[in-house]
Amino acid sequence: MPFGHVGLSGAVPKKCSKCRHLFEGECTRFIEEVGRFLHLDHGPCGIDGPTDPVEYEDEFVKGKVTVPRKCSRCFHLAVDPVYGFHCTKDATKWGHAHRSLDWGAWRPDHVYLQLPPPKVTTKALSEHTFANDQLAFIKEHRRINPGLSIQEAKADFAHFRRVIEESER
Repeated sequence: MPFGHVGLSGAVPKKCSKCRHLFEGECTRFIEEVGRFLHLDHGPCGIDGPTDPVEYEDEFVKGKVTVPRKCSRCFHLAVDPVYGFHCTKDATKWGHAHRSLDWGAWRPDHVYLQLPPPKVTTKALSEHTFANDQLAFIKEHRRINPGLSIQEAKADFAHFRRVIEESER
């Protein structure tokens, strides 16, 4: 569906065009829980290949970022500071509402939760929360956020647990 916002134009998936979570070309679903907008679900890109996650790195991106395996070698893969990793395939169709990466049928074991900045979050924090392992969560929290109290780590653990419990209802 055609979409425009503050002079930018493009299109969004039809299923997203009427969704209450559409905001400025991005998705607000779980924004409180993950602390950021989500990409819209553009569906399959039409390029065959495995969609399991692999770590991506090139001469410009030096970090542990996971992308679908088929996207890691695709010339349509792009990254920018505002939209993050996205697909440039069919760019004339989607315009400024960038196409999300095609994860195919792959699904994560659980959602990656994030603490509000300036706190640092790792995947391990989410894993410890889903395992309901408060001690391991506190150890990781203190390792990556030195100077924060145990009480704050416990409060962050409790917050993550509430998010999980609310999402399971």
